[in-house]
Amino acid sequence: MSFINNIFNAISDNLISGGAYYLIAKAAVVTAIIAVLAWIIAGIFGIGISYLMSYEKKAVSRIARAVCFLFRSVPVLLSLWLLHYCIFGSSTGSGIINTSISIGLFGAGHLAELLSESVKKTQERMSGKVKGKLKSVYFSVVIPQALEDSIFHIKRLAVIMLQWTCVAGYISVNDLTEVMYGIGHRTMYPFFSIAFSIILYLLATILVEWIFKILGKKLKTANDEQA
Repeated sequence: MSFINNIFNAISDNLISGGAYYLIAKAAVVTAIIAVLAWIIAGIFGIGISYLMSYEKKAVSRIARAVCFLFRSVPVLLSLWLLHYCIFGSSTGSGIINTSISIGLFGAGHLAELLSESVKKTQERMSGKVKGKLKSVYFSVVIPQALEDSIFHIKRLAVIMLQWTCVAGYISVNDLTEVMYGIGHRTMYPFFSIAFSIILYLLATILVEWIFKILGKKLKTANDEQA
C-alpha cells in the first residue's frame, strides 16, 4: 500500500503541485517550437546547399561542400554557445532562436549530404528525360525524387534533431528537459522526472515518425504521377 501511495505522491509532487502541469505544458511548447524552427532551417539550408553542391562550376560546389562539412561537423552545443554568447547575445528572448539555428544548421549539413548523394543517382536516372533543362526542374522534379529516396534517413535525422533540443537548457531556456530537471530537483524525485521526460520524448518521436510516414506516401504518389 505504501508503494502505491509513493507513486501517487510522486505524480502529485512532480505533475500537479506548484502548477507543475502548467510549467511542463509551456516547456513542451518551447521544445516543439525549437524543433519545428530547426527543421525549417535545416530544410531550407539543406536543400539550398545540396543544389550548390551539384552546381556545374567547381568553385561553387567546393564552397558548398565546405559549408556542408562545417555545419555537420561542429558539435551543436559549441555552435549554440558561439551564437548565444559571442554573436547574437544572451538575452532571454534570443535563446529559442539561437538553439533553433544551431540545431538547424547541424541538420542542414547532414540533410545536404544526404540529398547530394541521392541527387546524383536521381540525375543519372533522369538525365535522358530532362537533358539540357536539369537546372529548371531541379527543385520541382529532382529534389522531390531525392527526398523520396532518402526519406528513411531524413526521418532519422529529424528524430536526432528533436533529441538535440535538450541542449536548450544549457543557455537557461525553459525547454522540457530543463523544466523537468528543475521539478525533479525540487521534489527530490529525480527518477520520476527523468522517466516522465523520456516518455514525452518517446511520444514526440512516434509523432515525428508518423508524420514522415505520411510524407513518404505523399512524395511517392506525387513522383509516380510525374513519371
